[in-house]
Amino acid sequence: MSSCDHWRQHTGSVVSWECESTAKELHSSEVRSYGTAAARTLLDADEALLRHLTDIRHAVLDQLPQDDTADPRWQCQAQNIMRLSEGFCAFCERLEENCTSLSRWLCQEPMAGVRGIYLVGDARGVRDAYIKYFSCFTNVVVLGGFEFLSRKMSSVWKKNKELQRLVSDVQKSGSRASVCLHQLFHERIQKQISQYALVLTQLFDDEVCHLGVSGAAGSRQAEECQEVGSALKELVGLQHYVSQVLDEANSTKVLWQFTGQKLTDLFRTPARRLQEDSKQVPISASLGRSAYDRVLLFDDLLLLLQGSDVCSYNLTTLWAEAIVEETCDRRCIRVTSPEDDLILVAERAEHEVVWQWKLDQAIRQCLSGHRDFPLWGKETDNKKQSLVSRFAEYTFRNLGRFKNATYQGQWTCGRLHGKGTLSWEDGRNYTGDFKDHQEHGFGVFVIPCHGGEAHDCYKCHWKRGQMQGYGICEYGNNLTYRGFFLDNARHGFGVLEKSRGEKATFRYVGHWENNKKSGYGVLEDYDSGQRYIGMWQDNQRHGHGVVVTQSGLCYQGCFVNNKLTGVGTLLSDDDSAFEGEFTEELQLRGKGKMVLPNGYSIEGVFSSTFGDGLQTTGVLMTADSDRSAKDVQHLQLGIGTLTTETRWVGIYGPLEEYLRSGSADLSEEAFLGFHVESSRAMKKQLSGAPEGTGSEEYLVFSGRTSSDVPVKNSDFIQDLQQVTEVEQLEVYLKKAFQSSVHPLGKLVRFLTMAFQATYSGMGANKHLLRMAQEEVKGHATKIFHIVRAHLSESFVMAAEDKDTGCGLSCYALVLPLILPHFCPELFMLYMLNHERDNGLYWQGIVHLGLLSDTKLLEFLDVQKHLWPLTDLHLTASKRYSLVKDQCFLSAIKCLQNISMTANPQLKLTTLLRTLEEIEKSVAWVLNRDYKLPMDDLLPLLVYVVSRAKIQHLGAEIHLIRDMMDPSGTGGLYDFLLTALESCYEHIQKDEIRRGRVPD
Repeated sequence: MSSCDHWRQHTGSVVSWECESTAKELHSSEVRSYGTAAARTLLDADEALLRHLTDIRHAVLDQLPQDDTADPRWQCQAQNIMRLSEGFCAFCERLEENCTSLSRWLCQEPMAGVRGIYLVGDARGVRDAYIKYFSCFTNVVVLGGFEFLSRKMSSVWKKNKELQRLVSDVQKSGSRASVCLHQLFHERIQKQISQYALVLTQLFDDEVCHLGVSGAAGSRQAEECQEVGSALKELVGLQHYVSQVLDEANSTKVLWQFTGQKLTDLFRTPARRLQEDSKQVPISASLGRSAYDRVLLFDDLLLLLQGSDVCSYNLTTLWAEAIVEETCDRRCIRVTSPEDDLILVAERAEHEVVWQWKLDQAIRQCLSGHRDFPLWGKETDNKKQSLVSRFAEYTFRNLGRFKNATYQGQWTCGRLHGKGTLSWEDGRNYTGDFKDHQEHGFGVFVIPCHGGEAHDCYKCHWKRGQMQGYGICEYGNNLTYRGFFLDNARHGFGVLEKSRGEKATFRYVGHWENNKKSGYGVLEDYDSGQRYIGMWQDNQRHGHGVVVTQSGLCYQGCFVNNKLTGVGTLLSDDDSAFEGEFTEELQLRGKGKMVLPNGYSIEGVFSSTFGDGLQTTGVLMTADSDRSAKDVQHLQLGIGTLTTETRWVGIYGPLEEYLRSGSADLSEEAFLGFHVESSRAMKKQLSGAPEGTGSEEYLVFSGRTSSDVPVKNSDFIQDLQQVTEVEQLEVYLKKAFQSSVHPLGKLVRFLTMAFQATYSGMGANKHLLRMAQEEVKGHATKIFHIVRAHLSESFVMAAEDKDTGCGLSCYALVLPLILPHFCPELFMLYMLNHERDNGLYWQGIVHLGLLSDTKLLEFLDVQKHLWPLTDLHLTASKRYSLVKDQCFLSAIKCLQNISMTANPQLKLTTLLRTLEEIEKSVAWVLNRDYKLPMDDLLPLLVYVVSRAKIQHLGAEIHLIRDMMDPSGTGGLYDFLLTALESCYEHIQKDEIRRGRVPD
């Protein structure tokens, strides 16, 4: 680039900078010129107004009397007059601040912009100051405060020359003193708004005329022009607002002047304003058979007048809607309140339109808590919505069960709808969900009792005003109920208990019908130490049942009206048994047969009374005593009389209703419990995908992320229908059973609660094992049918095809997943039932544990070529005969895992792996593959069992046998279980447990 080009570029930059700088200076000087003119005009006007207001303060407000207790009318007016005085002084202070601000602006540097003028930069503040003052002023106007002051202070003000001067400036011929005071306190202030508007109008015109400057100066000028325009808009709106509020105040004052004193005393307040009067815009009202010819609309009330009859309605609980009367095809307005429906009828259509619009605007502004600016603002969609649904408070006067109750909450079209609180004068209180004027959804209802010293608290789901679904009720007498309701009564499955430490403590877990125990249930009486398991009717034991006591006695029989009748069975903890007739108090009396612990039996007539012991006349039989004793030990109660079909139907009922309900949210909460926020709580529990894992592994079904597992049953059913593999279904069900917010998980928790109430504590009796075992299988069967009913037909057909699928059954699919929930109580029953055998087994284990490996192998007749001793590394001081716990270690460790799971299939798999480990050890010894024949397997298996030292092995074996899939009978697993059972029985033999083993 040549030096000439450099010079041109540099010169151009300098010229451009100089032009822009010149433009900024010109803009500043122009702003300064017309901005200064506007500021000086404003300053002059404000200073003149401030002087005028200062004179009024000295002449009027400073002369106001102090509190005059002798004049009751002064007490009525004083508060509002004092507020006017305070508002007047505050306005003067604001005016003085404005003058100071303008003076400071005029003294600033030339670059100061018009936004520094308070009327532009703080237009909203100016507006609020005027609104606040005129609110105080109009409150005094409505109450006739200036008329009162003119009479009250007439003698004082006649001597006040300054006041006379001020009044003469505004007084017209014939004007009263009150009118002059009215004008003094608002006329000049109102005119000041017009003066402001003129100044800003001129300033805005000047700003517009000078638009067009480019660059930063032009942008700044455009912003200032926009700010001036916004401020001007605020002032124009303020002009209209002040005019409207003055008109409202004057019309309201006139209304009270020509209205009866009684009505005035009831409804006149300083802040209440008349919005419309049927005398000005004709309309009439009807309420039922009553007609009202005068209708007054205030900013917070609707009044209906007919002679001395007055009806008032708060606008916060009114809904207005234009309708057409069917009888005469005439348009009218239906006004709905919580208790009444009014009809407003206008002779002319334009009058009906005016009233409809005025009602809507008044209601909306009343709900918002402030007036529109301008006074009648433009309606938006949000404002329309607030007219339909809103939050409000209302006290019912006549409406049935709501009489004298106060409701605070959400409404829709005059009906309780949404969340709210309903409180009665007698202390009753309901807080929760409403729908169409009724309790509907979740709610808490508190009722005082016992003279108000205690309360009944119902935390329940409600439907159409009545408790329905799951709930928790805490009564004032220390009773607590957790369960289901129907039509305000305990109905279905539920738990009623009285806390311990109180008198007559008990716990009932079972079914209810119309607030009474009915159907299958379990009652535990802590005072008597008895638990009844059986059928109920009308709060009494009625039907087949079993009674278990703390002392170990078990009764079984048929009850009628709470009394045992007919033939029953008695079992004691010493394995004696009685079958025969009982008294109502469960005492032996009548014909029967008793089997003693040694197997002897007595058949005859029995009687027993307190203090006299047992008397009998009969025949003693000693034949076949061993068999009789063994039969008593393994006798099971409840079989055939308390069938699984009759038990816990109330638990499955709500689930079936829930599944039939579609995806109704209320049904979901009523079954699952309180306030299931959304599907996400269950999604997190069911998904549980750890970081860094592919989400597909933790999906319920393909195509969904781990956070998309649903809780609504429509999604739950849809997910089941999308299953394509059995393994996929197993994963889903496992997570569902573990989730407290999944329908299946909730069901399993109810079933577990009922199972624990029946078979834990006093119910842990060996004679109830078969009953508990059948109950668990019954649950697995019912749940399997529920799940299977919602699977796709194609999947079910493929899974049940023996050639292509792995099969579907409750034993393979459901039972292994729910068994862990019942296993603690169920396994305890197995332990009790096999306590004697297990004691013999453990004696054998202890004695075999004293032997070294070689002596034990030799004692068990294990062939020596199968002994795994060649890999042992012995020290010089050790011999093979002293080696202990060193053979078949892998098999022993594997077998010990059989107690680590409740799943019967996994236990069988553990047993199979134990066999494989034994064969692997033998194969290593023989240096070739070797399948053990039965003659070789049993001794080796006995060795592994004796070294594994599994406690309660008999309970483990019989649990597996009873809960395994019947389709496996006769197969490999059945063979291995039989072999393990043979080992268990072999260890119990006398020659082993009594120590008859070689030295």
